[in-house]
Amino acid sequence: MPKKRIAYLILGLVMIVTGSILFALAVSGVFDPSETELDTEYYCEGTCEEEFTELSKEDYEDLIKKKKSFVIFVDQSGCDGADRLRQFSKDYFPESGVKIYKIMFSDLKETTLHEKVKYYPSLVVIRKGDVRAFLRADSDEDVDAFNQFGSFIDWVNQHILLKNLKKS
Repeated sequence: MPKKRIAYLILGLVMIVTGSILFALAVSGVFDPSETELDTEYYCEGTCEEEFTELSKEDYEDLIKKKKSFVIFVDQSGCDGADRLRQFSKDYFPESGVKIYKIMFSDLKETTLHEKVKYYPSLVVIRKGDVRAFLRADSDEDVDAFNQFGSFIDWVNQHILLKNLKKS
């Protein structure tokens, strides 16, 4: 009888440890797809307009409350880095079939997005109302995406599900 108890205890312990590991992985997002599928209205058939859609701080908060999935370019005029990232976005997103928003950094400060994105410029991927990924202007990790078009495309392809364009 003691051998059966020990076997049941070991089996129970294995199940608890396995369950704990799976729970920790799920909470950390390991099972989430790495790419964000945007809401339907942010994909266009064929080629999108080159211009960004301006987003007010009120409209941003409304989209967050509605749990939308979309992309925002955080802009600031007079910034060389913002000029370069803006041009990368204008060159890539229209042909990729993705519509993106633009918000000025000065307006961003009055939104909940400012809790995550502290510096400009940036490209932010929102999934179901939560910040999923963003280019960090204050980090060496993203420096290539700010300075090399190919690295920018790689970053986008890693974080956004593109429906109308073959990945480069």
